[in-house]
Amino acid sequence: MPFISEALRRGLASHESLHSSIRSGTRGCRRAAQAFDLASPAHESSGEALCAVKFFRFNIIGMIPQVNTYDGAGAWIARNDFRHDKHPLIVEFHGVGKYYLNNAGPDRASSENHERHMKLLNAGYRVFNLVWADLFRAREFTKIRAAIAEFG
Repeated sequence: MPFISEALRRGLASHESLHSSIRSGTRGCRRAAQAFDLASPAHESSGEALCAVKFFRFNIIGMIPQVNTYDGAGAWIARNDFRHDKHPLIVEFHGVGKYYLNNAGPDRASSENHERHMKLLNAGYRVFNLVWADLFRAREFTKIRAAIAEFG
């Protein structure tokens, strides 16, 4: 699914072209259609694409990718990897690239990330920070699903 999202993001494919390539009734056609539906050009990394798969597998609905988030006064805080469409809940995926590919170095990137996280918390958001290992464990996605259920 990450490759599909990347192809969509680069404009190398469209949802329509992908779906039209499926031969109905063949082995794997439903799974392919499901992967095409989960893929999005908004997923900016493989980790984000895999988060979308995990949301599906854990029946976590309403997670919108790449959303600008503002505080109560209307000041921009951040562009988040995923934000729930009804509840103040955010999921961020953290690969290591942002720390080591940052021109100012990993310490500056870490400091900026911490400041952003604090602004989101102070604005009333519940924030889940995921790393690669979390994508292969149920625990964090179970917590996300429970947090959404708590909102009602």
